[in-house]
Amino acid sequence: MNYVDQVYLFVGKAVVLAVIISFLLSLIIALLVGISFKTGRYFLARPMLIGISLLESFVKAIFWLARADDKIVDDVGISLMNYINRGKFYATPVEERFVFMPQCLRSIDCPAKLTPEGIICVGCGRCGIGEAKRLAESRGYRFFVVPGSSFIKRIIQRYHPKGIVGVGCEMEIKEGLILCHSHGIPAIGVSLTTAGCVATTLNWEKLYDVLLQRSN
Repeated sequence: MNYVDQVYLFVGKAVVLAVIISFLLSLIIALLVGISFKTGRYFLARPMLIGISLLESFVKAIFWLARADDKIVDDVGISLMNYINRGKFYATPVEERFVFMPQCLRSIDCPAKLTPEGIICVGCGRCGIGEAKRLAESRGYRFFVVPGSSFIKRIIQRYHPKGIVGVGCEMEIKEGLILCHSHGIPAIGVSLTTAGCVATTLNWEKLYDVLLQRSN
């Protein structure tokens, strides 16, 4: 066997070994995700989050092969990030924590206007944002209703919050938590119960649990 053949053989074996290791690690992560989803408890939280980040496609494929909803992987991933960030988030002064709400939660008849700092809620009572704003601001939070991620980036760059609560669809929450991590800001995400461009819904009690520090 010549040198080139030996190199190809070595590379082939390395690739097969890498695939086997990735599959075994993905299987372990998938099992941990399933256990966490059912029990609400997190074992090896940081390693599991790293595993989900690196092997997300493999882990979701295992769920698909098992005829389970691979959305569970995203749910657990967000919960893990919240769990890891929780301590640092609540250690920050409440007046330096910001709440970002998506405009899609507004009523279709919302009279609020767009400004350079987002949509200013007027508390008309046509959706749940007004009540959430009153509760958040009574606790000391700064409250923003934003039409997109560009507004969030602008507000972060301008005011440098120490902690963030973000509400949105799962994709937005994942991207937002990663953005906050890149800025060294502990953040907690609350997912919408139904997503879309307008008239979305939210379990408001979950948001209030975070604002009032009632969640586990």
